[in-house]
Amino acid sequence: MAKQILGNMRRPLMVAGLVLTTVACGKKTPAADKPKAPAAEPEQVVAAPTPVTPVEAPAAATPADDPLKNGWNLPPRGTSAKEGDRIFLLTQGKDRSHTNPAAIYQLFAHDLGEVKGEIATIKELDGSSFQVGGQYIIAAGLKAASDVKAGDMVLAEWASSLKHAIVQKVDGDKITVRYTDLPDSWAEDKLVAVRSPKEVTKQTEGLAPGNFAVAQDDGRPVIVLLVSENGEKWLARKFSGRVATFSKAELQAIPLKPALKVGQQVVVPYVGMMYQGKVKKVSGTRVEVAIDQGVSKEPIVASLGQVGLALPPPKK
Repeated sequence: MAKQILGNMRRPLMVAGLVLTTVACGKKTPAADKPKAPAAEPEQVVAAPTPVTPVEAPAAATPADDPLKNGWNLPPRGTSAKEGDRIFLLTQGKDRSHTNPAAIYQLFAHDLGEVKGEIATIKELDGSSFQVGGQYIIAAGLKAASDVKAGDMVLAEWASSLKHAIVQKVDGDKITVRYTDLPDSWAEDKLVAVRSPKEVTKQTEGLAPGNFAVAQDDGRPVIVLLVSENGEKWLARKFSGRVATFSKAELQAIPLKPALKVGQQVVVPYVGMMYQGKVKKVSGTRVEVAIDQGVSKEPIVASLGQVGLALPPPKK
């Protein structure tokens, strides 16, 4: 039996030696069978992360053929921002046009180049540039950190995107802010950052660029982020990321820092829709609201700047 096992062990070695000898002599050896691919492992189900505005990719962009052409039939208009200023720009990513109203748009920070009439040149990080109409621009940045103080509501850059925050401290040219529209599940230290004056923009009450407002969208109250005023209309970004125009009569301003009290009737956003309810608790910039309509058993937590006053009854 031992001899048989030893013989079996020698055969592979002899075959291997024969193959090497054949190759060395310049003779072709028959192709070995291709190894079979291993069976695919079953997919793992991973819980979806909390949605966060993505960081703009540095890939080459596609400029618009006509920067004044748009999908909302808006007339040309300029911007109050000047060359060298920091701005937030409504953009759908690498495609720099604004002709598709069904596209998903974000608001990203850029440096502004030359401004000529209604057309502004936007600088890219790679040194290139492209042109857009002024109605897609939110003028941003402060001349000095002293232009804001603790307690002011501001727009603040976060990973190059537009976010909302409250000023906690001003120290020289450093502004400490606490973001109000990042996920509640994040640790407190992740919600606080130190920003330079050009990365912070002071908000003003009322219908103003960068503010949230309640809009009537097909008869339903929704939350929108205002971009620019165009005559009697506002260009605004909806919760879905799509952009639309609303007449001033369809908009209700959301106060930045209302004096709220427990039991007060307010409206708060829930998956883009605005629902009426009663204030249960106010903690800093966070407001807990029990919704009357029963769409959520738990109180909705919303931030100041997104909590509107009770809507008037619908017109009969």
